[in-house]
Amino acid sequence: MRTTIALILSLALPVAAAASGPAESTQHVYTFAVDLGADGRLDRLEPYGTASGTAGDALAAEIRDWVFAPDASARDGENTRTYLRVVVDEPALGGHRVVSATTGPALATMTAPQYPMRDQLAGKEGMVVLRLQVSADGSVRDADIHAATGGVTRAMAGAAATASRQWRFAPEQVAGQPVASTLLWPVCYLGPQSAPSTCNWTGPDDQRFSSKTVLPLDPKVTVSYAAAD
Repeated sequence: MRTTIALILSLALPVAAAASGPAESTQHVYTFAVDLGADGRLDRLEPYGTASGTAGDALAAEIRDWVFAPDASARDGENTRTYLRVVVDEPALGGHRVVSATTGPALATMTAPQYPMRDQLAGKEGMVVLRLQVSADGSVRDADIHAATGGVTRAMAGAAATASRQWRFAPEQVAGQPVASTLLWPVCYLGPQSAPSTCNWTGPDDQRFSSKTVLPLDPKVTVSYAAAD
């Protein structure tokens, strides 16, 4: 009889959650569809998909005071649609704290990467950051390994890239037309005793990101935490 070691595969998913350490807070991901009118102002904000946390309503109210700006590729008078992905810490005692907020396409369907049995048995853990080329139709045109950290093996990195090529996205839109995107997507291979902070990763300009933060490289809308006037 073969014995399998139970390991956790932590993905940056719309419904994913993971304990963030001794503070007894949990990270949750919330995704919202955001429509901007021809004047660039927020026209519509609604949840996209599901989330496992409880801060959705309070977060949505907060987001309405954030500032959204269309990219230069969206000409004056054009409506734009993006998807806002917000990672928050939710302490056990209530409340929430925004960890990151990014705009870009939203994951619609996905196939979980395999965790190679040999690497499971060897206790191999770490982070794979994928660079995904998402076509205007929402399919993944190409997937490359942007970075790999920890004990990630070639088989683990390959499994993540292979699975991601089957994913589908809801693309951003400019003037009603879907557009292609490029994004960095983390896949974290963890054991049951490992802290999710093990998979925090470094992006452009040496910025540190949570294991659940997805980073579009060419978003058609940008977001600022500054309160709107």
